[in-house]
Amino acid sequence: MTATIPAPTAVPLPRLGRCPDCPDEIRLRATGRLYAHACTGDGTVPLLVLRPTFARWLWTQSKRRDDATNRLTNLAAMQFRGCTRRPRLDARDMAWSTADELHGRLHHDQFTRTGSDLRQPYNGQRCDWVCRDVANAAAHYEQLLAAV
Repeated sequence: MTATIPAPTAVPLPRLGRCPDCPDEIRLRATGRLYAHACTGDGTVPLLVLRPTFARWLWTQSKRRDDATNRLTNLAAMQFRGCTRRPRLDARDMAWSTADELHGRLHHDQFTRTGSDLRQPYNGQRCDWVCRDVANAAAHYEQLLAAV
């Protein structure tokens, strides 16, 4: 008897807007107005409706708490939650906004740490399971974009 691994569950593309009174990216209601976020801009029309980039979508994926069983959430948690002693991060804090930029950043960080961009140096492979998870997440993101 073999156990089947459930397919990763992807969150829908985020609907975010820029608050006119603060620099925050706030979720939008179905009416197109901002959700409450302890600011005078609560419930107002956003200054700007933001495009759902890969970084913003992955950030919303990080809000799920199934990272032990969902590879997409696990990848998002590694990028945005990190250590409990570190301040919370969101998509604005990242130096990347696309999956390709994140993949390049992973290899850049590897090169900075070790002097080589090989993420699996024991067998000479440039990419490892994190790179494959980024590619998988990019495919989910592209499917969501295509459906819109």
